[in-house]
Amino acid sequence: MDEGGAVRRWLAGFGLLALVVLVAGGGYFAWRLTRDEAEAFAEPVAQFKYGSTGGDRNFGLPYVMWEAMPSLFRDLLPAGREDEGWAAFGFIYEDAADLPPELGRRRPVGTSLRTHMGIERIFLNCGGCHVGSVRTGDEAKPRVIAGMPSNTVDLSAFQGFLARAAVDERFSADRFLAEIDALGLELDAVNRLALRLVGVGMVRERLLAIVDRFDDFVGHEPTFGPGRFDTFNPAKALLDWDIAKLPKREWIGVVDFPAIFLQGAKEGMQLHWDGNNTKVTERNRSAAFGTGATPPILDRESLGRMEAWIDTAEPPRFAEVFPGQLDAGLAAEGAPVYARECAGCHGASGRDFSGDHVGKVTPIAAIGTDRARLDNYTHDLAVNQNVLYAGYGAERFQTFRKTHGYANAPLDGVWLRAPYLHNGSVPDMAALLSPPEARPRAFLRGYDVYDPRTLGFVSDPALIDPQLHGRLFCFTTTVEAAADCPAGVPEMNGTCDGGTCRGNGNGGHLYGVALADGEKRALIEYLKTF
Repeated sequence: MDEGGAVRRWLAGFGLLALVVLVAGGGYFAWRLTRDEAEAFAEPVAQFKYGSTGGDRNFGLPYVMWEAMPSLFRDLLPAGREDEGWAAFGFIYEDAADLPPELGRRRPVGTSLRTHMGIERIFLNCGGCHVGSVRTGDEAKPRVIAGMPSNTVDLSAFQGFLARAAVDERFSADRFLAEIDALGLELDAVNRLALRLVGVGMVRERLLAIVDRFDDFVGHEPTFGPGRFDTFNPAKALLDWDIAKLPKREWIGVVDFPAIFLQGAKEGMQLHWDGNNTKVTERNRSAAFGTGATPPILDRESLGRMEAWIDTAEPPRFAEVFPGQLDAGLAAEGAPVYARECAGCHGASGRDFSGDHVGKVTPIAAIGTDRARLDNYTHDLAVNQNVLYAGYGAERFQTFRKTHGYANAPLDGVWLRAPYLHNGSVPDMAALLSPPEARPRAFLRGYDVYDPRTLGFVSDPALIDPQLHGRLFCFTTTVEAAADCPAGVPEMNGTCDGGTCRGNGNGGHLYGVALADGEKRALIEYLKTF
């Protein structure tokens, strides 16, 4: 018996097997580490709610960590809402029957899921700012409307939670893995090892870096509260600007989330609150930049599908949402009032955007509204933005400009846009048609029950169950106005100094204020048809 030959054959066989295992294993890990697939949806509106902009590639949190955070850091959630998970920040969860069939992981509207480098990652998308909720009463089911402002989402509270969690001693691999196991979340051996060795630490470092970069800007601004965010200070932070070297007048840029219906018809108009851009695609890529989608990682196919949808997406009809709440006769009386008082700046109707001043900027001296957001966007920032996408041919930004006022927007779906003015400082249309001194100096935000009489969400504390007050946010225009807020309700931070909450002014826009009460009622009724 040739023992030497048998050994050689065994070694050769073992070597071949080892080679096969090595090649197969290498192929598997190569596939796993190069896999880059985001969830996609057949329905365009579902793509808008749950599709990716690409920001989940670099800012995405591992899905299992995302799911574990609200329970692991339960005590850091808003008081009284510790058992609500991410819904504690106003994120909307659709009913199971309303979810798109392609959704593999149930998650909030406004988040995307992508498998990148072998890990399922979750992050915010466009829907985080532009999908809202409307209820006809306290007991009514929420109607989720894509394209309207996200009236319940509080991104400043969400950011604060992430910041506090990142510096908490519980932010460790051992604690996360224990929580993931306790929740029964799926986690294979490879990802478990990856999270233990590097993943949790990398996420913590990423969060700390973001907090460090953005904290200086956010700390100098009034608290956003639900439905508001700062559009351009994050861009300054990403460009590594030093806020201490900027004039104070440029510090505050907090605005309401805008509605984004019928965007195709608005091409060429001056876009953003201050009209600083006239190209819809540039505005969209700029917004995607805010979700972490830098030019190299932008998901162009997904964003293109979202853009195609918002080009023609229409707001729901008021009469469909609130049957029996539209007085057709009174609305007919309001039509000529609107034509005389409003059409020149805001369009002939909710679908006809013609008018001499529609989509153009009215100088700040004429409109008289709070100028903080206008001063926040500067010529220097416009210059810097216009070099974004350099090297990407036709995608390069070209139309960002500094303006000297606020843009006159068409009013399609205006009834869904409350609170009003660029900073969300006026709770409803009835208040907007009142003299500034008669407008509420404090009101609650984040409540999605709608008042069809005033054309705004219910915001008077006296009209809301006191047990719900702690779930909401008190918007104030002055330091003294805090006295009008219910006890224990979150309100503005220390930026409300010198008697005023800088950037929160509710003055100006005096158009229609001098109308007779009957004309105002008729005008409000007519605006319901938009």
